[in-house]
Amino acid sequence: MRSTGTSHRSLVSSSFTLKLDCTSNIIWGEIRALGTAIKVYTAPPPGFTPLSLFVGDHPTLYTSSERLRVSQLTTMAANTRYEPAPQRDSLDDPSYSQAPPSYQATAAPAEPAPRSEDDNLPDDFKFGGTVAEGTIDIRMQFVRKVYSILTAQLLLTTILSSISFFNDSYRVWIQSNFWLMIISVFGALGFMLATFWKRKSYPANLLFLSGFTILEAYSISVATSFYDARVVVQALALTLGIFVALTLFACQTKYDFTDWMPYLFGALWFMILFGFVAMFIPFNSTIEIIYGVLGALIFSGYILVDTQLVMRHYHVEEEIAASISLYLDVLNLFMSILRILNGANNNN
Repeated sequence: MRSTGTSHRSLVSSSFTLKLDCTSNIIWGEIRALGTAIKVYTAPPPGFTPLSLFVGDHPTLYTSSERLRVSQLTTMAANTRYEPAPQRDSLDDPSYSQAPPSYQATAAPAEPAPRSEDDNLPDDFKFGGTVAEGTIDIRMQFVRKVYSILTAQLLLTTILSSISFFNDSYRVWIQSNFWLMIISVFGALGFMLATFWKRKSYPANLLFLSGFTILEAYSISVATSFYDARVVVQALALTLGIFVALTLFACQTKYDFTDWMPYLFGALWFMILFGFVAMFIPFNSTIEIIYGVLGALIFSGYILVDTQLVMRHYHVEEEIAASISLYLDVLNLFMSILRILNGANNNN
């Protein structure tokens, strides 16, 4: 019996493929006879005998013994629960456009990078993430370290700066040797870079931090020696009050001030250019006040940003880098307020 192409497709859609294990009589879903896949149709249309087999597109006749064998297979298949075979029987079918995708074993999760030889910071915790990813205890310990270092830096700066107001000979000496201040400025810059380079290496980071703080404190003491003591004390009190208020606000607010960083960076460069141009303009109190107000606004913004960086974004072993950032913010805010108060005092 031969069917048309359309009827053949309909038969294929309702067919299943058999595979016989002659020993255990298990139907595997496919019979291969003479090296050719033979499809057996158990639900044929009227007039189609189950003994008619298709090899390719041509009907094939078998001997009586072969027909008996196929009849037994057909009866077994009719009484067996099965699932429809897929439309394609072999990957050799030319209708396949490409081979199935290959599967690869999933790689094991990457482990944190090993610590460097210089990374021997004596922490009582070893956590490989940012402060925000740590537990409350880790975050609080990191904050205590940062503000303890910052407090020590500010105390040392205050002590060195106050000496010039209590010792006239010292004040005259530092004012007459101005070249030492230039050396201290560049030396502080070098120590700061070295501190960031070895910020996770103990005790080298503390040694570089100490050198940076001493030279920076000396520079501030030279600068404040030219101002009236009363104005310096007022500027110090205002700076501490503003710093505490901004710190508390940055800690409790949900607003992310770190988005201000590019704008603050641009404003800082504008302030530097403004100061460079002001060097060629005759000095007056108005320019000093404008320069001071601009600096106070910029570094108040930096205090907000750096405080949130301390609370959320710094690595748990970068407390020295965090304290240096806040220390520079406080010093620049102090010098800006000092210029404002001095300019206002000169106008009066």
